[in-house]
Amino acid sequence: MKKTSIILILILFFTVNIFAQFNCGDILTDERDGKEYATVLIGEQCWMAENLNIGTMLTQSGSNHQTDNSTIEKYCYNNNEAECDDYGGLYQWHEMMQYQTEESSQGICPDGWHLPSDVEWMQMEMELGMSEEDANETGSERGTDEGIQLQVDGGSGFDALFGGIWYQDLDFVYNEGFPSVSPYGSDYYWTYFWSTTPGTYTDNYYYRNVCSRIDQLPTINRWQVDWNFGYSVRCLADEFVPSYNFEYDGKDYQIVKDLKTWEDAAADAVSKGGYLVEINDQNEQDAIYDEIINGAEIPTDYVTISNGGGIAYVWLGATDKTTEGTWLWDGNDDATGTNFWTGQGANGSGNGQAIDDLYYNWGGTSQGTSQEPDDYGSGQDAGAIALAGWPSGTSMLGVASEWNDIINTSELYYVIEYDETQSINNINKINFEIYPNPTTDFITINSENLEKVKTIRLISITGTKTYQMETENVASIEIDMSYLPTGIYFIALYNQNNILIGTEKIIKN
Repeated sequence: MKKTSIILILILFFTVNIFAQFNCGDILTDERDGKEYATVLIGEQCWMAENLNIGTMLTQSGSNHQTDNSTIEKYCYNNNEAECDDYGGLYQWHEMMQYQTEESSQGICPDGWHLPSDVEWMQMEMELGMSEEDANETGSERGTDEGIQLQVDGGSGFDALFGGIWYQDLDFVYNEGFPSVSPYGSDYYWTYFWSTTPGTYTDNYYYRNVCSRIDQLPTINRWQVDWNFGYSVRCLADEFVPSYNFEYDGKDYQIVKDLKTWEDAAADAVSKGGYLVEINDQNEQDAIYDEIINGAEIPTDYVTISNGGGIAYVWLGATDKTTEGTWLWDGNDDATGTNFWTGQGANGSGNGQAIDDLYYNWGGTSQGTSQEPDDYGSGQDAGAIALAGWPSGTSMLGVASEWNDIINTSELYYVIEYDETQSINNINKINFEIYPNPTTDFITINSENLEKVKTIRLISITGTKTYQMETENVASIEIDMSYLPTGIYFIALYNQNNILIGTEKIIKN
C-alpha cells in the first residue's frame, strides 16, 4: 500500500519555506491575504498561472482612479468582488507598480516575486516559438499561435482567462461572461496584461493581450497604452527551483530539479504533503521514467555519482537505512513502510529476494539477474532510478531506468508522489495562535477551530519529535517547554485523518 502516514518530518515545512527557494509548479500562497495561485515553468521563467488578486475593491463609477494611499486598490469587473475571485483584480499601471518606476520591480506582487518587463514577456514568447524578430515587433501580427498557447488548454500552462479590462471611455468591457462592444463582433473576448516597461509615448506602457477568437487572432498583441487602463497582472518568481508535475493512475507526481540528499528530498516531499515516490508495478515504473526523460527533460548526464558507477540518478522512496538489507518504501523517512525486498543482488552477497512477490526493478533485472542492491563499499542506503547504464559506458550492472542503491548523502533530483487525499491542494489549514512566543516555559495554543485537531506534535528544527499529545474538543491547549534546550521548534496540528492542518514556529529562550 502507498504511504498514508505523514509524520515527524512534516514539520520541516517551515524550514523549507525559510531556507529553500520556491519550487516552480507548487502552489504559491500569498502570505498577505492567504490567497493561493498555481504556478508554471515556461522555459527558464516561473510564472503565476492565475491572475493576481490582491487589495481592496475600489468601486469604479466612471473616473475613480486608484491612488497612492498605502492601500492596494483593485477594480473588480462590474464592481463585483466575485469577478475578482474568478479573474483576478484589474489594476492601473501606477497602482500595480506601487508608484515606483524600476523595471521588473516587485510592485503589488508577493515577496520573492516581481512584475514582468517587456523583455521578460518577450523571453516567454520566444520560448513558445516566436522568433526574436517578431517578438520585437508591435501589434498583433507577431509569431504564429503563441496567443493560443497562453490560453486554457493551450499547452503552456499559463492559462489566460478572458477577464476583460476597465477602460475609461467604455467602462468594464471584454469579459467572457458579459456581452461587450468589439470591432470584431460581440463574441470576442480579451485578456490584457501589463508590463513594467514605458512605451514611446508619454505616460504609455507596454502590455500584452490575447483574444478568444483563435481562428482569427491566434497571436499575442504587443502595444502601449495610457497608465489609467485597468488590466490584469501576472508575477514572476525572483528565484525558484524548476519542477515538473504530472498525473498517473489518479495520483499526482512532481519531479523536482533540485539537488538534495535523500533525507532532505524526503523532508521536502513531506513538507508538501507527499513522499518520495513508491513504485509498485511495471506500468508505473514506465510512466515515471518516461516523465523524467521526456516530460521533465532531465539530461541523462546532469550529475555524476561516483558511488553509483559514474552516472546520473533520480531519488526514489526506497531505503534500507533502518536495517541493512531490509528495503522499505519509506518516502517520508519515518522508519516505517512496506518491506518489498531483502538481501543483496548478485554483485553483492547474492541472497536478494522480493518479499511477497512485490515489484522491484533493481539493476540487472531486465537481463534476468538482479545485480543490485549490493551495498558496494557500504553505506549505500537509498534507492535511485538510473538515467544510463552502469558502470559508466556499460550495462554490466544495470541499464537506464533500473534501480541502484547509492549513498544517501549523494545529491540528486527526486520524484514526489501525492496520495489523492493528501495532495497539497487538499490540505485544509486552520489559523491558530501561540503565546507567549518566544517562551521560557509554558505555551498556550488557541484557535476557533481546535475541534478539528486530533494530534499535536512539537518537533525540533532537526526533525526530532520532542512531544506528542492526542486531543479532542478542547478550547485551548497548554504545553510545558521548560525542560527543552533553547532553540527553534515547530508546533504541528493534525486532523483525525493525520493530515497536517496547521504549523507554527516557536522560539524557546
